[in-house]
Amino acid sequence: MPVWQNVNLKQKAIFEIIQREPVETLPYYLNDEELDFFVRGLSMGPHAKTYLPQIVEREKRPIYICRGYAPPTYSRVVKLRYYGPDPLLKDAGSNWSAGEPGELLEVVIGWRWLYAYWDGPLVDEVDGAWNEKQWPSIANPSWSWTSVKIVTPPYYVPEDGRPWRASNPALLPVSVPKGKGRGKGGSGSGMLDTTASEANPKVGCRTEDEWSQNKNNR
Repeated sequence: MPVWQNVNLKQKAIFEIIQREPVETLPYYLNDEELDFFVRGLSMGPHAKTYLPQIVEREKRPIYICRGYAPPTYSRVVKLRYYGPDPLLKDAGSNWSAGEPGELLEVVIGWRWLYAYWDGPLVDEVDGAWNEKQWPSIANPSWSWTSVKIVTPPYYVPEDGRPWRASNPALLPVSVPKGKGRGKGGSGSGMLDTTASEANPKVGCRTEDEWSQNKNNR
């Protein structure tokens, strides 16, 4: 199972749209629901107060997908059209060209900045989400995290008051083994049991006797 480290469900939908069109058909200009989805993504990220207020009108095709700068054919970038001056460069000094007021400019936007502030589950927190298309279902206003099966990701995420991360005995931590082997003179696998259960509530902990036995086997 691939890990979508800290990518949320709406960001995965963004990625699906970016990668969907064949290379030979690029650039691909967003329209209708897809354009609305990307614009909402901008409003839920750090560019809500930078490029979004200066984005061009819908008829001027404000957001499009084009070929990336890296060699692989799957390399894509998201470009945004906006009216100058560049909100990040206008106060950077004379060595940086920010464009003229009202000038039509373009900038590459990192796709992970879209929906960066969305308060929803990560891909790795939803059972099977890595292998399921999120677009267009995730854009439905009626979508709720209560409609999916929540699991614990194989890395730490803070609870931060998120209701789907609230303490739940049904959510077991994922076991991530680091390797196999036998200690000198030992007969075990050398791995800790990281499976939580009522009989083993202290996940990944060894008793004093187990530590002593392990030390004597070295």
